[in-house]
Amino acid sequence: MSTVVLSGDATVLKDEHVKKMALEQGLTRIRLDIEDAARSTEILNQNNLFSQNFLIDVVDFDDWKKDDQKQLIENIENTTKPVVLRSLKAIKGFESLDFSLPKPWERERWIEYIGKRLDAHSISFENCAAEEIFQMVGPDDLLIEREIEKLACIGEKVTLDLVKEIVFNHSRVQIDELCFAISSADKSSAHRILSKILAHAEPVLILNSLIRHFIDLYKIVVFAEKRSSYSWVYIKDLSQRLDVPVVRAAKMMGFVFKGQPPTVNHLQLYDVEKVESILSQLQLLDKELKSSENKTIPIHLFIDFIAQSTGGQN
Repeated sequence: MSTVVLSGDATVLKDEHVKKMALEQGLTRIRLDIEDAARSTEILNQNNLFSQNFLIDVVDFDDWKKDDQKQLIENIENTTKPVVLRSLKAIKGFESLDFSLPKPWERERWIEYIGKRLDAHSISFENCAAEEIFQMVGPDDLLIEREIEKLACIGEKVTLDLVKEIVFNHSRVQIDELCFAISSADKSSAHRILSKILAHAEPVLILNSLIRHFIDLYKIVVFAEKRSSYSWVYIKDLSQRLDVPVVRAAKMMGFVFKGQPPTVNHLQLYDVEKVESILSQLQLLDKELKSSENKTIPIHLFIDFIAQSTGGQN
């Protein structure tokens, strides 16, 4: 068997294809990743000594250093062993099979993909359930697969209500991440996250989340004492008095949870007048989204407005 390149970005489908190849041909799959790159020659030679019945699965070829890629290509060109190279693009000189996912904005194709994955797990489902899975998870084949595996364990027909009950709302997490990127004046991250979310979430949903986010910030700016840092006891008490989710309040006040990256103390960035100006801007954004044909540009412009008003340039 010759070397085969699995091109495209569909990780789940590539995994299935490789496992099927190994099973059908009675081969033992040997995984090579970037940690094995420098010793790929040694690994290939070792396996040549012991068995003919294995399949070399190079899972992250694009991430290897150029010299390691070149060395591996030279080795597999001189071997009769079956090799699978996983890459985003086809590689000249090798047979290639395309495993490309729909583009993030191709909603209908993603819903069709989810339907096929539900079928692959022998799950009966309502069409609206597949749509809701996409709405809650977004264009991510690995996350979609994990949620479908959870649904498969239930052993029931997948309905809209079951999806809402069982599937984790990854879109909600992404929108929270976006809100904090914006209020932290991390402009580059905010634009990147927004572009990803807009592929599957309605702009109005994003706007509503931004409004709630900055209203909560307004409460904190008005009532919290100005400090360089805050204790958990102080934050918890304040969040209860202001009816602000405690985790949101903690992140806004620069509290760092164990094992989590540092956060921006928003009270060092904002005062009452500044947040009031932002809330007025959100009112204008609401009107613009309702009247504008292109509903993505206004939100991107809002990100720039926040960065400019807080002095954030990144």
